Amino acid sequence: MTRLTYDDDLFLRMECVLDVPVVNQIVWRFTGPIDSEVLDSTWRNLAGGPIDRAVHRVSVPGARDRWVRAASTLPLLRGARAIAVHALAEWMEERAAVPLDPTNGPVWQLAYTDLETGGSALSLVASHVVGDGGALTSAAIAALRGPSDPDDFASAFDTAPTSDLRDAAGQLRAAASGTARALGRTVRGVLPGAGTPSASKAVTHAAAHKSPVAAQSAGEFSPSTVVVDCPTDEWVAAASRAGGSANSLLVAVALGILAAGGRVDESDAVKVSLPVSTRIPGDTRANATSGVSIVVDGGRGYLDDLRPIRQDSKAAFRALADTTRSTTFELTKPLMQMLPDAVVARAAKSATAPLCLCSNLGARGSALRSVGGSVAESVAMRSITQNTTAELLRRTKGGVSVWWNTCGETATLCVTGLDPDLYPSREHLKNLIADEYTRWQLTPTFW
Repeated sequence: MTRLTYDDDLFLRMECVLDVPVVNQIVWRFTGPIDSEVLDSTWRNLAGGPIDRAVHRVSVPGARDRWVRAASTLPLLRGARAIAVHALAEWMEERAAVPLDPTNGPVWQLAYTDLETGGSALSLVASHVVGDGGALTSAAIAALRGPSDPDDFASAFDTAPTSDLRDAAGQLRAAASGTARALGRTVRGVLPGAGTPSASKAVTHAAAHKSPVAAQSAGEFSPSTVVVDCPTDEWVAAASRAGGSANSLLVAVALGILAAGGRVDESDAVKVSLPVSTRIPGDTRANATSGVSIVVDGGRGYLDDLRPIRQDSKAAFRALADTTRSTTFELTKPLMQMLPDAVVARAAKSATAPLCLCSNLGARGSALRSVGGSVAESVAMRSITQNTTAELLRRTKGGVSVWWNTCGETATLCVTGLDPDLYPSREHLKNLIADEYTRWQLTPTFW
């Protein structure tokens, strides 16, 4: 696929039309320094790999933009001096704020710093336009192992462009066909005898603020983010005690933070968004992530029994894997990708962020653990939106987003509070996480 998919286009529009770039970040933490040549070779491999792609905007209406090699790349950034361990979280935030340009480059940055304790940290940041979390981790794994493409994220540069007119015509046919099928499905759903929708739970999609905290922040505001480690075996044991899995415990922890911050009441049923990778061997897509959602009943029953969350998640994953029937959303993607920027900008005014997003990256941290001869003690992964303001965050009504992975004996959780009033600072969010970890008998080590 040498042209952008709908999902790629979505993140491109967020940056170019709405001026809210989204980046993905991986941060390694080591107990010792990293050899300079290892850093240089990793940078070279990334520069020659599939993540070093940029977007060529086409002028033919309806035609999809094309992937080309990025015109510029940022050099490896080495810290001039060692930083204190307590400054690591701030360093991570600064690296995630690097300006990137998906239409020209640079689109990624590799940065390194020594720590005053003798340890070190490595950060890789890339525009979400050129790769989702799975693409970035795959590109990083391949770069650490040698100069080769990942198995599931191949280079897709358009060196011999196909006709934009032909692509526009194909997109128009796909849009017409998909829209017709979607409309037909809608009509059938309202015909007599078609049945009525099953009753659904009352769900809190974007609850009003329920905390007495007054809105104080205005203007530029970076969402509070906390990174915390705990022993992997503790996480597994805590999930097992409640009849759940690592994933269902992740959902429970996120809900606990959401409730403790006052974003929802304990009695609320909450919709939880669960991203799912659809990446396959030989994939050239920059973004290959779909998602499902479940509804968790109010009352906090999951504190003693994670089985309902586990069962509902499995059912949702099975439904997503069923390729025999396309959703209405999938059918209308070609049409939505053809919409002009002005229409997208108007539609975005009413867009909201997930109330509770839980991304389980599993053992991806373990695959990234070895950097040359050094072994990371933990690996953090997350997505972050740049150029945010307190007003934007309030309007989009986000709650809590979490990313979790294991790196051998260490499980790492990144938590971002998207409400500027209820999660006003990193320290406040850290206290809520500490309480939640204590509840589940987990031993937190904060970055």
